[in-house]
Amino acid sequence: MRSLKLKELQIKDDIPLYVTLDSLTTWDKNENRYKFVTRNADSCVLTPVYTLKLYPSSSKEKIVALLEYFFKVCDVGTSPQCMWGTDDCDYISLLLPYTRYDQIKFDLVRNKILEQFPELLMQENCLEKLPGYGKTEDYIASIEVAYPETWTVEYEMIDS
Repeated sequence: MRSLKLKELQIKDDIPLYVTLDSLTTWDKNENRYKFVTRNADSCVLTPVYTLKLYPSSSKEKIVALLEYFFKVCDVGTSPQCMWGTDDCDYISLLLPYTRYDQIKFDLVRNKILEQFPELLMQENCLEKLPGYGKTEDYIASIEVAYPETWTVEYEMIDS
């Protein structure tokens, strides 16, 4: 099994790191809109539902701990990659998508992140309202940790 290990991290500015929880959506032809579906549904459209910004000036230790952990558990096949940008810079994303065959790992990672950052699920960090029925956890289909490309980040591939 392969994983990544963070070797060096130099934070050079106060541009935030983002932690994002995504859900699956599917197009409903009858209602002419996207609808949220649980993580086990056959759907390929990910929609961000919760996002948290962590600024180095106030959360540097948390950022370092999160990146050290998430490099170890992210999906090596899709991470890291440049996925999006802001007016300030582009972001490098580490991804962990939900898969049925590795459900336990995903749930453990999600729970650890929510324990470390319970504010992630607060209303001010909510981008889209999930349906009122079912558990929030059942709708979380992907976790993204994105750091600015302005930071110096070195990592290595580990075979275990």
